[in-house]
Amino acid sequence: MDNKTFIVELTKALAWPLMVLVALLSFRKTLLRLLPQLTNLKYDKLEFQFAKEVAAVEKEALASLPPVSQKSGLEAIRQKLTKLAMTSPEAAVVEAWRYLEAEFLELIERRNVDVAPAVRTMPRLLSAMLYKEGLLTEAQHDLVVRLRDLRNDATHSRSQVVDIERAMSYIESVLRLVGSIHDS
Repeated sequence: MDNKTFIVELTKALAWPLMVLVALLSFRKTLLRLLPQLTNLKYDKLEFQFAKEVAAVEKEALASLPPVSQKSGLEAIRQKLTKLAMTSPEAAVVEAWRYLEAEFLELIERRNVDVAPAVRTMPRLLSAMLYKEGLLTEAQHDLVVRLRDLRNDATHSRSQVVDIERAMSYIESVLRLVGSIHDS
């Protein structure tokens, strides 16, 4: 292969990738402005829906629940979950959810609510029951449902990516919910 043929073949091979790169660079400001608006982005086996939903849940928690009081004793849990999030964000999401489940069980014990043993292992049903009993507000119950769905996405979806920032956001929402349950 001579030099001219090589240059022609190289140009053919690089034409489309260079055009895509030029287009991306030309529209980068517009694309960056639109990026937060995405609800679902899928590329091959990678999917970015978790981040948007976690942000929505955190916003809902901030709007509907009071801040966590310093007396609540949640700082040790926050530190433990934060440390876990630094090494395994998915595991931190799961542990935060497990902590919330334990809080439900503690609440039914504290309030002497009669719950069948099988219901104790079904957090969604348990939270619905606590809501019906007046021990959870509608906002708290809605957050429980959304947090559970996020936990399921993080643990059961092979395509979900949970980064440290999203795990921390999830943890803060759970702790805010737990704090509001403690205060009720």
